[in-house]
Amino acid sequence: MALPPGDMALSSRRIRDTIFPARPGTPGCLGPGPRFDPFFFLPLPRHLLTSTSNPTVKHLVKMRDNRARRRAGRVLVDGWRETQRAIESGLDAIGIYVVAGRGDATPTHGQSAHPQSDAERFVTESAARALVDVSPTVMQKIAYGQSERGVVAEFAAPEWGLSELRLPDAGLVLVLDQIEKPGNIGAAFRCADAAGADAVILCPAAADRFNPNAIRNSLGAVFSVPSATADEPDAKAWLAELGYRICAARVESSRPLWQADLTGRLALVIGSEARGLGDHWQSDDVTVDAIRIPMAGNVDSLNASVSAAVLLYEAKRQRQVAGPN
Repeated sequence: MALPPGDMALSSRRIRDTIFPARPGTPGCLGPGPRFDPFFFLPLPRHLLTSTSNPTVKHLVKMRDNRARRRAGRVLVDGWRETQRAIESGLDAIGIYVVAGRGDATPTHGQSAHPQSDAERFVTESAARALVDVSPTVMQKIAYGQSERGVVAEFAAPEWGLSELRLPDAGLVLVLDQIEKPGNIGAAFRCADAAGADAVILCPAAADRFNPNAIRNSLGAVFSVPSATADEPDAKAWLAELGYRICAARVESSRPLWQADLTGRLALVIGSEARGLGDHWQSDDVTVDAIRIPMAGNVDSLNASVSAAVLLYEAKRQRQVAGPN
């Protein structure tokens, strides 16, 4: 009698236990003693999802709604490189969905060999138990956007807050305030990763760093760069408590960034390109210095991620010139 896909892995274990019965205290035991597993090196059959009406497929489609995803505490990741970085950052994989045949390092009967990238090999080897095969039709249904990227992974959303951040003595922090476009958030994370920033803080606390566009535009840097979300008062108080100077980029400032000291413990604050910082990051209780990026043309602002790159690399240059403290 043919077994349904969900029972195949269980059946292989039953066959193993029938041929090699477990005895307590001896090899072959699942209990107190070590067990010799003759099937250890044989890959267990994986689930195969072929119907778009499958409850798991419906769940993944539902998780594409950002509000539903955040309420459920989930993160959906598209792409092998991004999935690798999510795994490396310690996220708990709930399911990793790949087109049938692509997650295998060696071809099986009727399949042709598929050359694996380093990221694909890492994912399939380090998270093998979370792999689920899907048909091309299902992959198109659960993937983000018009073009699928070979893998969709579901993770439990991490609880990364200010208290989880660990910064070096002369840390460099990027603060993104009221930046609404996920693509800009992702690109800013990418710049932070390239420039060697130690952390990114997003304000307000409701900011979504795990939006699919943010993940894609960051190339997975939203997972590799330490980050936290917080409301402005909490972020300011936390930075002040740790002895960080705060420099906010403002168009109206008369002080160009070349004249600012961007060494030591420093937080660089950037607002949205449409509204800037406005009344944000101005208070009597915490000192916030205003700096500006000189603009030689007719426009008076840069894309938020471009501003982040300019400020971070100037801070990086000054630190290299100053040398170790």
